[in-house]
Amino acid sequence: MKNALRTLLYLLLPFALQAQFYTPMDIPVTIGGQSLKYPFAGGLNNPQPNQADLNGDGQDDLYLLDRTGNVHLVYLRSGGEYVYSPGFAQYFPEGAADWVILRDFNGDGVVDLFTQSQRMEAIQGVAVFTGRFENGHIAFDRLPLAHPKNIIPFTPPTGSPTQLYISNVDYPAIDDMDCDGDLDILTFNPSGGFIELYANQSVEQGYGLDSLRFVREENCWGGIFENSIEQEVGLADAPGECFDGLGGTLEERHPGSTLLTFDADNDGDKELILGDVSYPTLNFLHNGGDCDEAWINEQEVGFPAAGVPVDLPLFPTPFLADANLDGLPDLLAAPNSVNISEDREVLWVYQNTGTQQIPAFTFSQRDFLVEDMIDLGTGASPAFVDYNADGLLDLVVGNIGAYQPAGEKDTRLYLFENTGTATAPAFELVDDDYLGLSAFSTYTHFAPAFGDLDSDGDLDIVVGEVLGKLFYAENTAGPGNTLSFGPWQYNYMGIDVGSTSVPAIADLDRDGLPDLIIGERTGNINFFRNTGTPQEPAFNPDTEAPGNILALGNINAAVPGSITGYSAPTVLDQNGSYLLLVGTEAGQIEAYNQIEGNIGGSFNLDAERMGGLRPGIKSRAAIADLDGDGLLEMLVGNERGGLMAYHTDVPVGSPTGISGHRSAQLEVYPMPAAEQVTVVLPEAADAKVYNLTGQLMWSGPLPAGEQVLNLSAWPVGIYWLKAASGQNQYRARVVKQ
Repeated sequence: MKNALRTLLYLLLPFALQAQFYTPMDIPVTIGGQSLKYPFAGGLNNPQPNQADLNGDGQDDLYLLDRTGNVHLVYLRSGGEYVYSPGFAQYFPEGAADWVILRDFNGDGVVDLFTQSQRMEAIQGVAVFTGRFENGHIAFDRLPLAHPKNIIPFTPPTGSPTQLYISNVDYPAIDDMDCDGDLDILTFNPSGGFIELYANQSVEQGYGLDSLRFVREENCWGGIFENSIEQEVGLADAPGECFDGLGGTLEERHPGSTLLTFDADNDGDKELILGDVSYPTLNFLHNGGDCDEAWINEQEVGFPAAGVPVDLPLFPTPFLADANLDGLPDLLAAPNSVNISEDREVLWVYQNTGTQQIPAFTFSQRDFLVEDMIDLGTGASPAFVDYNADGLLDLVVGNIGAYQPAGEKDTRLYLFENTGTATAPAFELVDDDYLGLSAFSTYTHFAPAFGDLDSDGDLDIVVGEVLGKLFYAENTAGPGNTLSFGPWQYNYMGIDVGSTSVPAIADLDRDGLPDLIIGERTGNINFFRNTGTPQEPAFNPDTEAPGNILALGNINAAVPGSITGYSAPTVLDQNGSYLLLVGTEAGQIEAYNQIEGNIGGSFNLDAERMGGLRPGIKSRAAIADLDGDGLLEMLVGNERGGLMAYHTDVPVGSPTGISGHRSAQLEVYPMPAAEQVTVVLPEAADAKVYNLTGQLMWSGPLPAGEQVLNLSAWPVGIYWLKAASGQNQYRARVVKQ
């Protein structure tokens, strides 16, 4: 039933959940003394920038698809700069994936969208969406096309009708190649190294600009041939000819090429910049022909050769966009290979120091847009903990790893100290190798979790990793002190979930002992019951041992038909009832309740996509009340190596899942307090106090009138006092200095 529901929701989203979207949250973040402009933009790995007017104000904005997770990012132009505008992502088709190119093919002044069709139709081709403006934002409608899969059709001179094929690995060019005023498509032949030109004949056939009707105009555009051995392409001897390999056998091309066309010398025809999967550099190909007959007669390997050439491991893709908003198109380059390419300095900019007609490109920077956000390379797994016992929740983030030239991953924990206040959080990176875990260089996919495993009043740490085991370190600091850990222990308790362990710590069966809840690559969640004592935890690594559960709650984070799900659990104790949040490979955050007394049963799916979020694949959430408003905030990590921050509408302590509501206030004074507070209630009630992570700190009856509550045993921080009497509920914030 759950898989059927998920499939239905995929068809309906994003439209069905737009009204439930959580709003992005701005939290100041400082790294290396520099304040980040958009720290929670979510990171970049394989961005594809396009420019177009996205809000109807007549100015070109900046849109990016990131191939890692196929996430849409929008920067609206405002006041002479690009302003990150996460709310605009919802207006782009969710099925758009692998590559996206924005072009106005029908000449109505609103950009249209071309994209790979494989994720939508299970066939590699081109899907098209026409653009329109609606209430100040872009909106897209799927263009009906003659192919049964509603993709661009093509009928070869001999043979049956088929689709205009473009590989999901390649990045094509969509441009007016024959200078007739409409958009053509340039892409590689699927079986060889020749580039094919598909000319749009809609106008010629009497259909106007609002149709797309392509014929294969050329089998070897420009006469060039790309083989699988060297970066230099083979050049034809004269216009109208095809490179013939000097009479030898042509080496078949490997799949993986990226194309950018533009008129580099203002002679009317288009030059080509070519990227290849086997090389980190670009090849500039000069067109010595004309609009009727392209002929590539010169090439510049390692473009631009004058200055700093593009050097992006691996598989660079070139783009044109006005990065510095001076009105001239700049050259941008980004890696195209997912998971095996550079993942931090991923958007190179070459400023156009020439003119609109004859551009000249000068190297400017390697980290355009990335410089403004938290980006840890690949993967981000956040967890909250008050590491310095100042009453404010700090942030520890593990990554999958950052790209290294030798092929290894630089994997570690990052510590962000909360330098803000109880009502206004702010984070500063104070340790980029927290607890020295990078010393274990053969392990990746670090996922931290904190909990008091030995009942000594302080929080210990476990860290998941790629092989499915756990790192463990005991906190020896004692209650109320800055965290201080003993040596790392690998393969903690012999637990092995197979691959990519993501742990959480909670007393899920309410027996007084903290248990381990561990997600894994396949998408199930493992429950390891603590069979030890409060001071000596013990876990049987056998998933079939009594008390252990291989598929907790019958949860499967994998989408239908997939063998991987990458479940990432986060446990929240809400007023004595657990809420389980599960990050998934697909990227949404699932929420489950009805867990109490039901450990061996099926949990209730309270939300298929919590808050309507689309943060990117391999998501993991950390949730707490960061600003003391009584509602939980959520940070979500993703495979792009970044974090996204959201306000939620979930009250602290709400036992009903994600659909709680604010309660009436009760009176508490003085505020803030040091040792005790006076609570004033209009009637006798049962009361509970929670910290900002939802942990129950105290419970008991409170009489009507005034009652003194002792705070001396509590750490400095913010707490929520909640009281209930019949149908009446009361709530107040308690701040201990």
